[in-house]
Amino acid sequence: MTFDRWIELITLALAVVAGIYAALMVVMKPFTDRLHDIAQSMKDSSQRIERLFDSQTTLREDFIASRSEHKVINERLDNVEDDVRELKGK
Repeated sequence: MTFDRWIELITLALAVVAGIYAALMVVMKPFTDRLHDIAQSMKDSSQRIERLFDSQTTLREDFIASRSEHKVINERLDNVEDDVRELKGK
């Protein structure tokens, strides 16, 4: 085989590989687009879950603060009730 023949074979092989690659890109484009959509959906879902956990933590902190405020209010009510009993007793 001559050098020119080898060059022709290599060029033909490169053209065939490029054609196969282009065909695969066309065929695989919808699948890759769908994979990108799924990845974006997963990212959005993880962000929603993170926000949910953050809001749950905030609610828990608010509940703890509310509970301590409730204790203070109950103590004040108990004091008022004690004062009322004392006044009734006099």
